[in-house]
Amino acid sequence: MQFTSDFHPSPGAIPFHVGIIPDGGRRWAKAHSCTLREAYSHTKSSLQIFVNYLIEKGTLEISIYLSSIQNFRRNPQELTANLGLIELALNNEIAEIAKNRNIRVIVAGNRKILPKSLRHAIDSLEQLTMNNTRVRLNLLLAFDPFEEIINAMKASEIPDHFLNHLLIKTPVDLVIRSGGAQLLSNFLPLQSAYARLCFADKLFNDLTTGDLDEIMENFAKTARKFGE
Repeated sequence: MQFTSDFHPSPGAIPFHVGIIPDGGRRWAKAHSCTLREAYSHTKSSLQIFVNYLIEKGTLEISIYLSSIQNFRRNPQELTANLGLIELALNNEIAEIAKNRNIRVIVAGNRKILPKSLRHAIDSLEQLTMNNTRVRLNLLLAFDPFEEIINAMKASEIPDHFLNHLLIKTPVDLVIRSGGAQLLSNFLPLQSAYARLCFADKLFNDLTTGDLDEIMENFAKTARKFGE
């Protein structure tokens, strides 16, 4: 793949690659008078439902923004709760859905700052699913797009071919962000250059498959010109 104007999303009515930014966990916990761990556990269940939903619709690649590198500045207690549930999901729900759905799981981000047990869970799941071919599930954890691009440039002998060395190589068709904030927060900025952006006012834990139906229907109706 060369750095050309051909680096565009799919022109189809079904988004080939969907990005999800599940925002609003802390606000949901406060609104429901529950712990962050309980809120994140609900998020984990919703993500599992949405991944299955998108696969049934024909999506072949899904990128989920679990955390940016900046999120690691947050309260250590909050980080511990979130990372603990991620590790639990990797060992259980994600491993199960990957096996049943023939999904290859890729974790993109700075693993050096993650707990040892979480790094082990990531390595095990990536190894376990490396030959799966139906769907690719990218989990962005401690993700920094600048680091991704810099490392890709360093790995490429020909500068124009650095796209081949990105962690996430496929352009994103549709980005769905919950929680009302209308920004990407460093979510795959290069890959999302021509993505359709959907900013939902609902907190992620309040989104339903009915909401996804409406989002997918609107996407299918939209004529995309990719700058032409």
